[in-house]
Amino acid sequence: MRPSSLAIAFGAGRALFGVAMLAAPAPIARSWVGADGAPASVLTRALGGRDIAIGAGLALAAARGRDPSMWLAGGVLADSIDGIATVAAGEDIPHNGRVATAALAGGSALFGAWLARAVD
Repeated sequence: MRPSSLAIAFGAGRALFGVAMLAAPAPIARSWVGADGAPASVLTRALGGRDIAIGAGLALAAARGRDPSMWLAGGVLADSIDGIATVAAGEDIPHNGRVATAALAGGSALFGAWLARAVD
């Protein structure tokens, strides 16, 4: 698969993940940070909006033949911060949420970094 096609798929997947965070923030917040209620849902929705913007920007740039590197770099930065912040929270959040988020955010950051080099 061509790197531009991978960038389109990666961006679309990220945007869909953002939609899920907007549509169902409570179960995501509960499993991620162990919190319920409006504050957790607000933060989850805000992150969902961020992922929609990064994902849509990435997919559209790649689909239009433009350089998606800046969108990929933004995603790598955001994913890295998500993973580091989650791991740094330690026992204050659920173990499964820490492990899952570290794996998802870390994997996404690594793939985004690789893809940024591949699309050059």
